[in-house]
Amino acid sequence: MNTTVLIVEDEGLIALDMKNKLEQAGYSVCGIADCAEEAIASVERFLPSLVMMDIRLRGAKDGIETAAEIRERFHVPVIFVTAHADYATLDRARITEPFGYIVKPFQSINFRAQIEMALWKHQMEQKLRVSERWFSATFESISDALIATDSEGKVTFVNLPAAALTGWERAEALGRPLTEVFSVTEDGTGRHVTTPLHQIPANHETGSETRAFRLTTRGLAGTVPIEASISANCDNGSMFGIVVVFRDVTARRAAERKDRQAQRASALGLMATGLGRELTESQNQMDASLQQLIEQSRGSTQRLLWDVFERSAQQQSIVQQLVTLGKGDEEQAGAMDLNGVVTELESKFRKILGVRRPLHLHLQAGSLPICVNLRNLRDNLLRLVTDSRKATPDGGPVTITTSVAMDEDETREVVQLTLRDTRKTTRTEAGERVFDPYYQSSPGNSNPGLSLALVYHFMALSGGSIHAENMPGQGSAYRLVFPVAELPLTLEQTDQQLAASA
Repeated sequence: MNTTVLIVEDEGLIALDMKNKLEQAGYSVCGIADCAEEAIASVERFLPSLVMMDIRLRGAKDGIETAAEIRERFHVPVIFVTAHADYATLDRARITEPFGYIVKPFQSINFRAQIEMALWKHQMEQKLRVSERWFSATFESISDALIATDSEGKVTFVNLPAAALTGWERAEALGRPLTEVFSVTEDGTGRHVTTPLHQIPANHETGSETRAFRLTTRGLAGTVPIEASISANCDNGSMFGIVVVFRDVTARRAAERKDRQAQRASALGLMATGLGRELTESQNQMDASLQQLIEQSRGSTQRLLWDVFERSAQQQSIVQQLVTLGKGDEEQAGAMDLNGVVTELESKFRKILGVRRPLHLHLQAGSLPICVNLRNLRDNLLRLVTDSRKATPDGGPVTITTSVAMDEDETREVVQLTLRDTRKTTRTEAGERVFDPYYQSSPGNSNPGLSLALVYHFMALSGGSIHAENMPGQGSAYRLVFPVAELPLTLEQTDQQLAASA
């Protein structure tokens, strides 16, 4: 390949001397320029392999400024030719990343060694630039979010998914500390996570295992659940930075939670079916025996047997709950307005809560259509209100709120009913266990028996979900989430359904 050289020199004799020496060394001189404007025009016209640039040029721009523009626009290597080798000049020139220096006079200078070294360095730089573009294109194409840093923990690369999740514009994130852009807390404990690079040993991909975090998105309230792996970028014992790969797991966790709800409902149903059948058979036999004994007894013995028979009748209600829990299929469902059902049950809610626990209703205006079995919906709302009465101290208000919101995937609308009370908050580790039969969420709380398990079972079979939420200083809440019915009902239609099922 023929190596062409452009000479930029405002001293004519020096330029001719340099031209002769370059041609004697086997190089082709494509042109001579004596100012910045002519040099840039010549580079654009000839696209030389190399530019020999005098630092001191006539005109507004000197050789250093001209070399910077050539490097930025054309990526052509520049060798500075100067009689001024003082530190101040060299420091200015160094910023443009030149490929060499030749100090005048240059009678004994080996142009070939300087030029070949400059061309080799330029070739390596071009390969590096291609590799960087290839890696950048690869990182941009992956669906996971990715952030890379330098050895000081400053962000050097952010792909589009990472920018969307963190809320940082890519240009704005560059150069900032990783912990400022990738602001996370430990999932579960809420403790803020820092990533000091000096704690990452060299030659070791620290933290490459996937961990769960909560990511703070800039400009938004709350956090996003993510899974991330943090790896050190090392070579021969030296660390050049770290790479963080992460993804939003909100949708996956929602799907896993829904799957757990379905499995739990199935397990509860299987257990309840077996127990219900056994207890029903045993109860029937016991009742028959008691009736015979009552008929054959007199006086105090008969009264005692009647007491036993009445207690047996109370046990029947528990057996009936087990039978209900064991039903594998939801009874016939129909579309209805949730607001209408809550309004119709308001008097019953107030009666259950009594005069010492005020009830507040905050119902979103309009119709909130859901599709469930009306009788089961009524029964389970009454169970939740009864649970609130048992757990809420005298004077504590109970608030029922209805609303339309987006689901956790932000893909569809759902109808929500939230029952909030001022009970003591449940243990953090309780989670969904509060819906297990006979689980006590806090020491000293009344035993919920099967009531919350029945509500959980009903919501799972209805295609919805129920969540227990703690609010420090404000109490607890149950949040019921229903799919929106396809055909909204008018209030008159809901009233007709309510009247028909009464």
